[in-house]
Amino acid sequence: MVTNGSPIQGFKFEDCLLKHYVRTQGWLPLCRARKLKVNRGVPEKLRRRIRYFTFCAVGAIDVLMLDVAKVLRPSSGDKFNTVVFFDKDADAVNETQKRIPGAIGFPGNFTDVVLAIDPDEDMHKDRDYLAPPNDETDQYTTRKRQLTLDQRRKFIRTFPFDVINLDLEEFIFKPNDPFPGKVVNALRKVFEWQRLPLPQLNDAPLEGFTLMFTTQIGPPNISDEYVNMLREYLVHNLEADSSLGELLQTKTGVTDVDALKSNQFPTFFKLGVPKLLASILLEEDWFVDSTIGVRTYEFVRESASGPYTILHFVMDIVRQDPPRERRAPNSEPSAGAATAYRDVARRIFEVPEVQVTDSTVAAVELKPTLEQIKARRRLYYPEE
Repeated sequence: MVTNGSPIQGFKFEDCLLKHYVRTQGWLPLCRARKLKVNRGVPEKLRRRIRYFTFCAVGAIDVLMLDVAKVLRPSSGDKFNTVVFFDKDADAVNETQKRIPGAIGFPGNFTDVVLAIDPDEDMHKDRDYLAPPNDETDQYTTRKRQLTLDQRRKFIRTFPFDVINLDLEEFIFKPNDPFPGKVVNALRKVFEWQRLPLPQLNDAPLEGFTLMFTTQIGPPNISDEYVNMLREYLVHNLEADSSLGELLQTKTGVTDVDALKSNQFPTFFKLGVPKLLASILLEEDWFVDSTIGVRTYEFVRESASGPYTILHFVMDIVRQDPPRERRAPNSEPSAGAATAYRDVARRIFEVPEVQVTDSTVAAVELKPTLEQIKARRRLYYPEE
């Protein structure tokens, strides 16, 4: 997610081949598969375009990669109007739209917009949030809140998406955030809004979507509350399936979660965060498809303050069946979701992450190449 810096800084990491390995080997295959799922069995004239939400930065490399690969299909006027993105301000949004014309951009802080308290959550009620307030002073703070709520309402109307790419490249946990953190609570809202009906499906909801999620390991001063939350997920897994202890010992050399947390924190984090994501999804009436489970890609990036590790998680998500509205209040997750949840937990322990290094990158052909993607960008924005 680009939350700081000027538009030109959006290009800072786009030539990183480690990141491009993740794009082409991790993101692209699942996006291709999602396109096939969306239109499987649908007559050609009724097939719809993929709806994509991203933090693409100004260079929009991920969007243009999917364009070159024919996963995203612009409209007849070369408009990316099924693509939605966030960036830090209006200038950055405008710069991005020059490169992916027609895309819907939202300026502002993603979590602040998503978590803004809306006095009227009924999205179908016609209300102009930008009208002068009748009961408040028309001042900067009031106007700012009105703009945020207007952005939030418009953002909700873009849901649901076939692919959600939450490419944060920062920390999922912020030390000063109230527990369980703004990102976690924003994910809850996003997954809730994913249940909204889709007009192109005669107002039926999606049966599933593809999720990509990126975070750094850490932060170094991560609070005990966040660590304990991850710990509880792992302990619960081990208590529910005694065989996971053997898998954990094979993977890490220890069977105790506390020893893992103290002595191998990066591994503890890599095991805990997918469990957190799976739990949030389950809470919002989704579950991770156990066919591939959660795939993890990892690479180390250098910086002025020292190296840091980035994790990319990719997964397919399925709606629970029967869905929440056809289950009793406070009922357990559907049987299929509960089974998949256990299977995914096992795969998280069993399947190692993909360590992306220079030698990893050299061993494969990264198609489409960055040059092909940049050539496509120049097609839309020759002035670059």
